[in-house]
Amino acid sequence: MASNSAAIKAMSLALAGAALVPSEAEACSPDYCSYVDGWSSLEVVSTAIPTDGVLLLQGVRHGSISEEDWLDKVDLTVTRDGQPIAGAVEASGVRDVLLWRPAKPLEAGEYKVEGSLDNPEVPYYEGCAPDLLELGFGFTVEADPSAPLSAPKASIVENLLVSESDDLEDFVCCDGAFPYSYAFDCGGSGTYVEWTEGFCAAQRGFGRLQVQVSVEVELPPATDALVVRELVVDGQPIQAQFYSSLGFSDSKPFCVAARVRNLATGETAMSEETCLGADVAAQLGDHAVDPSAALAAQCAGEAYTCVAENEQWDPAQCTPWPADEATTSDTSGDPTEGPTSGGPDSEGSDGSEGSEGSEGSEGSEGSASGGQGELVDHGCACDSTTPSPLGALMLVGLGLLRPRRRRRTIG
Repeated sequence: MASNSAAIKAMSLALAGAALVPSEAEACSPDYCSYVDGWSSLEVVSTAIPTDGVLLLQGVRHGSISEEDWLDKVDLTVTRDGQPIAGAVEASGVRDVLLWRPAKPLEAGEYKVEGSLDNPEVPYYEGCAPDLLELGFGFTVEADPSAPLSAPKASIVENLLVSESDDLEDFVCCDGAFPYSYAFDCGGSGTYVEWTEGFCAAQRGFGRLQVQVSVEVELPPATDALVVRELVVDGQPIQAQFYSSLGFSDSKPFCVAARVRNLATGETAMSEETCLGADVAAQLGDHAVDPSAALAAQCAGEAYTCVAENEQWDPAQCTPWPADEATTSDTSGDPTEGPTSGGPDSEGSDGSEGSEGSEGSEGSEGSASGGQGELVDHGCACDSTTPSPLGALMLVGLGLLRPRRRRRTIG
């Protein structure tokens, strides 16, 4: 009775832990307001601009409607000493940034801005964006025009990122590991590969070259506030933004330069181009990976591969790895010690039911399953059952099962 109570308690804990899984999904689900098209804020980027400048307005925007589609929903009045100044609202080409461009260069002095942005009504998403976003602030026009641009200084840091394949067919394992895959959509790829014991490594990888480019310019603050930084990759400009640190990655070699652009005048300046990745080209994109070193460091027993069926390895269809070493191992004698939990063969550790197949010749039933008998002899395939989805969920709840690999994301 005591053992039954313990089992019931363990299952209750597992189900309680499994109940926590939805909260993990919620934590990585899209933001509540991402379903809303609207602006929750819109503020001036800089309160000081040159005489040939524009007024930049940056905000928090939800949804996927482009900046161009909001222009007719913005009502903006700019005045100086109570007199309206002609101008129009435009898209800046930078995400979440609009600009007001005067009809002619401005005179030095103080200006006031009043207006509003009309968001669509979204009654089921309260708190994301007001129906009418009120705008009101001031800015100063300095006496000088924009300072001329010069070539920026670009400092580049490279990083080679290689992700292991998550295709079950690409794995090599040891010590009772039998991987399986399952789906858990978390706003992205959502496919995971796990195993409950032992160790696995992949024979294929996918490499990307990641660069972080720091862009340095020397400009007066009023001009600097109008200047966006962007990377030019293989001749194509990308990622216009105001930050001085820009990132990019690709699965093939590429050439990169940093460009600065004045949103008011259109003037640009670019750094020298640097070509990267030629020295690691063999490790970029999809390529073979030798798992020998990782296996040697982590495995107690021999390595093996198994046939994948129904998104899991079949322990009855395994062969030693590498294949040319299948005949070099000594299969005589008792099985060596290895992982024993979770499978019917675990009873064989004391020479009882599970060890009967080791008596007699090599032609016993265990050696007729595509190399599985040899794996058991070396303690590599003691766990002959793959966890069911329910069992896996229970293990997740108990904290005994953790994702080991996640599907790579390309692009």
